[in-house]
Amino acid sequence: MVWRVNFFALVATILFFPKLPGKQTSYGDEISKAKTKIFAISAIGLVILTTGVCISYSYISEFLQTITHIVGINLSITLFLFGISSIFGTWLGGKLLMSKPNPTVLIYPFVLSTILFALYLLGSLTIPTVILAIIWGALDGILNNILQYWITSAAPDAPEFANGMFFSMMNVGITIGTSIGGYLIIGYDTNSIFIGSIVVLLLSVLVFGVRVKNYNSIT
Repeated sequence: MVWRVNFFALVATILFFPKLPGKQTSYGDEISKAKTKIFAISAIGLVILTTGVCISYSYISEFLQTITHIVGINLSITLFLFGISSIFGTWLGGKLLMSKPNPTVLIYPFVLSTILFALYLLGSLTIPTVILAIIWGALDGILNNILQYWITSAAPDAPEFANGMFFSMMNVGITIGTSIGGYLIIGYDTNSIFIGSIVVLLLSVLVFGVRVKNYNSIT
């Protein structure tokens, strides 16, 4: 069944995907264009921000079950609302980055940290937690736009390489963040994931600030 779906997707791509004009460049050329200080700083910032988010994001279900005691169908509904809200956040993130990219990137860690700290304080209360989770979902949608914008704008002449690095660095951040979150849960408690996230998120502001201060004209 799976191969049939893949086969039809391939045929549809061949038949209907338009031919786009462009200039072919070698992989070596793309790498050389991305070997800059701004790209390195942007990649580091991407990893740190993703790590900070995933310390808590990776264990949202665990938090809702053990701290808020939302289980079964109620857990599914809460996570569904989180996902729906992230769709709105993706749209909103695109709008914000088009109009005010630097303020959006710099303010984001503070806004998310505020929501996570509120969850740390109010996690045992069902209604406030659900509301905060919906807001968190919107912020999660904004995050994806921020991460991709941050890395691709650092290498405008090497978009394919930058996009590949976006996925690679994000996966590194997810791995590190998930590992830290698991350690905090085992060593302390589930609520500690929020404190861990906040610390790393605020650290990302320092890296973002360096780029904005020194390479503002590029963004």
